[in-house]
Amino acid sequence: MPENRPYNNNGWEGKIDSIHKDIRLILEHVARQTFINEHHENAIAKIQKELDSLELKVSSLENKSERQDGGLGFLKGLLGLCGGTIIAACIWVGASIIQINQTQSLMKEKVTRLEETLK
Repeated sequence: MPENRPYNNNGWEGKIDSIHKDIRLILEHVARQTFINEHHENAIAKIQKELDSLELKVSSLENKSERQDGGLGFLKGLLGLCGGTIIAACIWVGASIIQINQTQSLMKEKVTRLEETLK
């Protein structure tokens, strides 16, 4: 069909040309959208890989934190035990000092009585 030919058949050729233009526009739009979708899919895949990597890092940090918390709990228990031992030792030393003072006082009293009886 020559392009310079006047349209006949009640304008069907003009309508067909218009439809062809519309189809070309739609195909171009579909091609652009396909390219954009592929780009988005690649970006999503990249983000998913980064997210998986971050998830592994977070998991590792959580495990490390749990181990440190366990170590801190052990140290707290050990410090409590040491503190209790020190307090018990201080109480024992205090009781021993009181007992020695009482014994000394009794000895002084007995020595005083003996001195009085010997006079």
